[in-house]
Formats: sequence, structure tokens, C-alpha cells
Amino acid sequence: MNQTASHHDLVEHAVALARALQERATALQSPAERRQQAELDRMLQTAADKVTLVQLTDQAFRCRAESRTAEHLTHILDVQGVPRFFSPLDRALLRGFQTFGGWLPGVSVPLVKEHMQHETANVVLPAETDLLQEHLGARYRDGVRMNLNFLGESLLGEEEATHRLEKYLAALQLPEVEVLSVKISTLYSQISALAREHTLQVLCDRLEILYRNAAHLRFRRPDGSETPKFIYLDMEEYRDLHLTAEAFMRTLDRPGLKDVQAGIALQGYIPDSARVQRSLNEWTQRRVASGGAPITIRIVKGANMEMERVEASIRDWPQAPFQTKRETDANYKRMLQEAMRPENLAGVRVGVASHNLFDLAFGLALAANTEAGDRVQFEMLEGMANHQRRALLEQTRSLLLYAPACRKEEFLNAIGYLIRRLDENTGPENFLRHAFRLKVGSPDWEQLERGFRDAFAVAVSDAPRRTQNRMTERFEQPRTEMAWNQFENEPDTDWSLPANGQWAEQIVARLAAATKEIPLVIGGQELLPQTHPGDRTVQGSFATRRCRRALRPGYEQRHQSRRGLRKDRSGRLAYARH
Repeated sequence: MNQTASHHDLVEHAVALARALQERATALQSPAERRQQAELDRMLQTAADKVTLVQLTDQAFRCRAESRTAEHLTHILDVQGVPRFFSPLDRALLRGFQTFGGWLPGVSVPLVKEHMQHETANVVLPAETDLLQEHLGARYRDGVRMNLNFLGESLLGEEEATHRLEKYLAALQLPEVEVLSVKISTLYSQISALAREHTLQVLCDRLEILYRNAAHLRFRRPDGSETPKFIYLDMEEYRDLHLTAEAFMRTLDRPGLKDVQAGIALQGYIPDSARVQRSLNEWTQRRVASGGAPITIRIVKGANMEMERVEASIRDWPQAPFQTKRETDANYKRMLQEAMRPENLAGVRVGVASHNLFDLAFGLALAANTEAGDRVQFEMLEGMANHQRRALLEQTRSLLLYAPACRKEEFLNAIGYLIRRLDENTGPENFLRHAFRLKVGSPDWEQLERGFRDAFAVAVSDAPRRTQNRMTERFEQPRTEMAWNQFENEPDTDWSLPANGQWAEQIVARLAAATKEIPLVIGGQELLPQTHPGDRTVQGSFATRRCRRALRPGYEQRHQSRRGLRKDRSGRLAYARH
């Protein structure tokens, strides 16, 4: 292939490559992987079994009290029955738990949890240092590069933020760790689109610590060469899209970081991602032209659709991601093509992240057409369709596996990830649903190939689906009264949109310029202080003067007895008993 290849030639080349990859993957599939697919097929035949599996997985790790956990699990099995897609041994174990688990919960519940963790260990790695190093070392010997991601929920406080940052720094010290993925929600607990500049300042400070540490540490590759360790900035919810991209660019623009190589993920199911991609391309072209290092953009399809739908419905917002998978697929291919333009490849390395063999093959075809070489790498999920991964590894050695990990006591954090992966594996239009039993030329294969071809004909816009702008809204007169059965809520202000943040900043700036002092409000009446001529001491109202007196040294001690107050043993004020 060469740069003059037509679009038709690229598509046909990709289809031919996908067929070759699938045939090789089928030949490489192990008996254990075939058994796994047989279980998945049985589950798909009964939708209720999928619901039962989700409930069992979710409830098993919710309660710390083992007796309560046993009660939850037994109730689910009593109401919904033992899922029929499990192996005969697993069904027998669940029936035994259903009958006897409540008698010895201290024994039965840990066994259930251990079994669940063992069954998912190929998807969620153990984060205990010895076990993690063992797994990463095995992948290293197989010639597979790894991208480590510690699973965890959003932070509840700055103490936990410090703990997460320390965990990342400790992981970078491990010789087996080459690439580490982080999210902004794990770096700062008080992220606020309203406090945009303050939020960006904190995020940049903490990202700088990670980038500087990664740049000074070295990872030794199998050929003996050494490379600096690498930080990927993952993308999460739509509301964090612009904050994440801005924090990424601002941090790398700081003095001393121009030689740092770092990456960021963009989600194809969000229309705005195409615009962010172009802004990143323009920024990195300026960075490279001034002597800076290139960056990596990992292009994914996105995995938080259900969360986005729920938030949009609660707040009366349009759904931020595309409505259909065909639109997502079309945008994904458009972003791949944009990434592999020669002028963009000069400053951006591309991560083609997918398990769809047609999309991976299209990435291979584009890379060959542009002679991208080592500027393109292919990325897949650890533990998902390993036979496909082995087949792809024969086509390109530039393969990176995204590897989630968590400690045994933190396994609750993995539940959301596992459920998202389960939805992904069982979605009717998803390639992974068919991956294990797929045959070239079968009806499923023909359906997936048609979907791949049809996506190129879908016209998609990169305009944001959320267009609310409080700066331009005009309400000349009140809304007419609605009947109770026609009532519609006014949508919440969407602070993730930059225009709304600017609107709030303008209000604050205007009030700050006009307001000298903030009045007390008592009973709905504003009590403003007054300054007497020739006296700079503020007198004000009785309430204002009393508040000021209360702040003077010694006031509390002088007036405690009058108000019937005393201090208890802890030093706190309390009403005295008479």
C-alpha cells in the first residue's frame, strides 16, 4: 500500500486483513477459551441469567458482615434460581451455598469471594506487588507490553488523593511497569468545572509530579534498550473531557517538561472528541516545532454509555454521546483517519484501541498506507479474546494491553469495570459477543462486515450535543403556566460546558467589582454597616456591632455566665444545666 491508495482500496485491504486475523485467531484458540465462549453463549440464551450474575457479583462484595452477604446471595438464588450457563461444578457449588451457606457464613462467603476473584483474575489483575510483578513478568517474556490501571472509585477526600498519588509513584518504581494509566478523578477530590482555574492548577501540579518521576525512571525492553516510563491520561465522563485535555496540555507546557512523552485517551462515542483531537494536533505541532517531544493519542470507542444516559435523563440534558453505535463507529474511523494524516503523525503517535478485528485491520491498513512505522501501536484489553491478541501480535509487535488491577480488599472497585465488560461482551452489535465462535463467511461474520462497510457512509457531526449557553439565553417574559400533566423541568446548568463557566465567572467578577462589603441578612432584611464621618471605625447596626464584639479577645469568657453557657471536658461550649 502507498499514500495514493484510494478509500475503496483501504477498505478492501482492511476486510482482507480482518479475514486473515480471524482465521489465525480461530486456529490459536485454546480449549479453555472455547469453554468460556460456550458459557457466554448459554448465558445469552436466557437474559434473566445475566441479571442474576450481575446481582450475585455486585452483592458478594458490598457488605463487610459475612452473615449479611450470605443472606443477600441466598435470597437472590432462592428468587431467581441458579444460573444455567454455569458449568456443572459451579452450579453444584452454588446449590450447596444456597442450602448451607447461611449456617457457616464465615467459611462459605470467603470461599465464594475467592472463587469469583479467581474467575475474573484474567480480566482484573491482583494489585498485590508480588502477584502483579509475576503477571507482568510473564507478559514481558511473551513480548507483550502492558498498560497498568489501578481501579478505584472517585475520591472522597484529599487524604485519599494523596494515597492514590503515592500508589502511582510506587508503581512507577517497579521494574516491570512501563506504562501507567491515571484519571484526573483519582488525583484531586474537589474537581469543579466552576472553579476551573483552581482545579486545573491543582491537577497540573499533581500531574507534573507524575510526569517528572516517569521521565527519570527507565524501563528496559527485551532487546536491551531503555526508554522513559510513560503516563497515559485516561478519559472518563463527558463532563471531564475539556478539563482532562486542558490539564494535559498545560502540564506539558510547563518548564522542564518539553521532552516528556505522554499520552491521552479520546472517546469516539463523544462527538466533541474530534474537535479536541484537532486542538491536540495543533498544539503538539507547535510543541514539536519548538523542540518538544511528541505525544500519543489513544482512540477508543467509550465505555460509560449507561452512566451518561442516566445523568442526562436526571438533569434534563441531551445525551452527550452519539445515540447509535453506527454513529460511534463512523466517528471512530474518522478519528483514525485524522490521526494518520502525515502532518499529524509528525507530532502524534496513535494508539488504535479496539477488539473489533475490522477496526484493527483498518488501523493496520492506514498505518501501511502512510508508512507510519512505530508511530502507530495497537491496544487491547487484558484477558479479553486472547486468541485475537495472539493473532494480532503476529502481524505487529507494537501491541499494548490495558490491564486493570486492584487489591483483594478493594475488589468492590472492580465491580463496575466487570459489569461494563459484561455489557460489552453481550451487546448485540458488539464484536466481542461473537469473537470466540466467529467463522469467516458465517452469517455473524457477514453482518459484522456489513456494519464495518456501512459505517463509512454514515455522516456524523463533531458539534457538541449539549449546546446550552447561559451567556446567550434571553427570557423576555415569564413562561406561560403549564398544566400539571404537561410540566417540564428547566434543565440544570451544565457546568462542564466552557461557555457556562465563563458566564458564572462574569457574574462573580461583576459582583466583586460592585460589592464593597457583604451585608448581614436577618429576617429578609439586609443590614449594611455604616461609617461615620471622620471615624474609620465601622459602627453598623446592632446585630453587626454585636457580632464584631463577639470576635474580640475575652468576650466569650466575660459573657458565658450571662448566657448560661459552660465548657465541657472536651473544651466545647454547651448549655449549663440548672
